[in-house]
Amino acid sequence: MQCQAFIHSLPTEILAAIFGYEGLADITRQVCKRWRAIALPIWLKRLVLLPSDPFKDLGIFQYLQHLSLDLRLSVRALEITSRRDFDLANNSVFYTEVADQACVQNAIKTQSLLGPRIMDLTLTDTGWAPESLRDILRMNLMTTDHLHHFQISLFKTESHDMPDLMDSIVDLYRRDACHIKSLVLDLAQPLTMDHWEAIAECIELQSFHLGLHRISEPILTDVLERIFPKWTNLCALYICQPRFLSAETLRCLYKYLPHPDQLHELHLIFEACQASLYEQEFIEMIHTMPNLQILEAHLDWSNLMMKHVAVTLSDLRELSITCSNLHFTCAGISSTVWGPGLEKLNMRTSGKICGGFLEAVRKRSRRVKILVYGSMKWGGSVDEWE
Repeated sequence: MQCQAFIHSLPTEILAAIFGYEGLADITRQVCKRWRAIALPIWLKRLVLLPSDPFKDLGIFQYLQHLSLDLRLSVRALEITSRRDFDLANNSVFYTEVADQACVQNAIKTQSLLGPRIMDLTLTDTGWAPESLRDILRMNLMTTDHLHHFQISLFKTESHDMPDLMDSIVDLYRRDACHIKSLVLDLAQPLTMDHWEAIAECIELQSFHLGLHRISEPILTDVLERIFPKWTNLCALYICQPRFLSAETLRCLYKYLPHPDQLHELHLIFEACQASLYEQEFIEMIHTMPNLQILEAHLDWSNLMMKHVAVTLSDLRELSITCSNLHFTCAGISSTVWGPGLEKLNMRTSGKICGGFLEAVRKRSRRVKILVYGSMKWGGSVDEWE
């Protein structure tokens, strides 16, 4: 009882901050009238539509119609996504639901009702047929003024093979070229050069996420050469593909980006190959990006690469790396002074790490959180790394 009384005595602002955590608003809006008044606008900010519509009998469209205009105006983002389940027996993720026509119509009507309030759109063909995405996207083009964030995941071959869907995506890029600030692409198949040229016209882009799967095209240098030069405001870049990283790809990052010194966040996720193949290009890249605050680089590292990161990136707050080196001893870095802002270090390695590395990292950053995982060969005691 005392606990309940304490919760209900919390100010609205504090409850709103608590309910803002992912998934809580959907639960807390069903508890009581006060919590509903606080949580419902938070829940509506990002409206998630699943193939198994939780409002299947009434329809999300009718549900929104019964809300007040002020609440409907809370909606800023629409996410057409799917529910993932985990198969414990096979240790794999699977998707069991596919949206039926009623779900698709609800999604289309919802967009028509919300209209220009939608500035953030997320689409995936997992759980939704390519024809459904095409119809949803066409309605978005008809009813919205412009988008600030667009995310699309195309994992099915038939999605890439549907000209109407791909043309609608290109039309969206061209319409919102001066408005899109964040773009996320997860692709399983190659894109045409016309598609890349339309992406390149998004000149206000600040964040770009490119996820390419093993069967998709390699990261072609001529594509990067075409899309990077016009992005003068880019400050966050994510590139992921389970292929070996080439020196030429790294060279593109600082050769064709107009202002690499503006980057605050960089994520490079590749299969590990010998660091000697791109060590010099990596070091040159780091020196063109002195203002990086978050660096995630899952590729093979050398001691020299680590040393240049420590010396050059004085504002670094978070570092995530993978070291496949069998003897990653961090020689030469144990006396290096890291920037005082370093808060978090994630390391995955199968190699040996000398105990002096931990001491070096914490020399100036006493509160740094270090997580080391993988098949370790310890140079120091396990307790030393906790």
